[in-house]
Amino acid sequence: MIDVGGGTGGGMMTAQPPGSPPRWQAYVGVDDVAASTRNARELGAKVMMDKTEIADAGWMSVIVDPTGAAIALWQAKPRQGGKK
Repeated sequence: MIDVGGGTGGGMMTAQPPGSPPRWQAYVGVDDVAASTRNARELGAKVMMDKTEIADAGWMSVIVDPTGAAIALWQAKPRQGGKK
């Protein structure tokens, strides 16, 4: 994880889901990854990776919208002191 102390950060990890090619991945922060992923599926997105816990950082899923654009949904775990 790349911690910038506030604002936008980033991270590097093995490509998810396993077997997918290396790439840059855009993430959208959501309040509830499971609900957002379910909603995306109902609206026609293909779920490439359902809600998955990422270490102590949070949860993510990867979806592909009906036009073929891939995006990850991200829900951060609360940090100490109650901050996200």
